Amino acid sequence: MIIRPMTCMDIDDIWNLEKKIFKDPWRKEAFEYEVNNPKISYPCVIEKDSIILGYAVVWNFADETHIGNFAVHPDYRHQGLGKILMEHLLNKFSDSKTMYLEVRKSNQAAKLLYESFGFRNLYVREKYYSDGEDAIVMCKDLT
Repeated sequence: MIIRPMTCMDIDDIWNLEKKIFKDPWRKEAFEYEVNNPKISYPCVIEKDSIILGYAVVWNFADETHIGNFAVHPDYRHQGLGKILMEHLLNKFSDSKTMYLEVRKSNQAAKLLYESFGFRNLYVREKYYSDGEDAIVMCKDLT
């Protein structure tokens, strides 16, 4: 199992997975933008035997890091992949002061994962998603 930067060759697979996982998926062009802008974005994949099992897109601004997208393939959940991917991100951005993310209020599994890493609820963004669901903004102090 490896974690590596996302490439243009991954985008079709990532986008198909994105549509399968999320009610409100990113557009394919958004992933293309992230891959083509490595100075502001760190898109990565976790894969085994050339099969993409999960991915993340992270932005780093000075001393703050923001996880914009974090996903594990539904067929490979409950195998520790989310933990492996999060550990990778925390190590990669360990010189940041704070890491932020948004999670659907209804996504209990993701909230439990993030809480297990020390993320705490910061506030609620009401009607954040296109279907009207609230997002919980979570943060972790990395200092």
